[in-house]
Amino acid sequence: MTLTRPGELDELPEGTTIEILDKRGTELVKQGDDWWSTSKTATQNTYAYVNTRRYGARVTERGAEQ
Repeated sequence: MTLTRPGELDELPEGTTIEILDKRGTELVKQGDDWWSTSKTATQNTYAYVNTRRYGARVTERGAEQ
């Protein structure tokens, strides 16, 4: 599943992992309605929303629906 609109990120359930489709291929995980990188301590919300719109993102693992 490929995402192209930032609003689509909000619709994903907790625990979902995405990969930003830029040269870095950054993976982010949704926890507590925020996007987190495994290698950084701060949330990556701005990075996730801006780059999903610019490059797109791919869902690599979908979290459990609640």
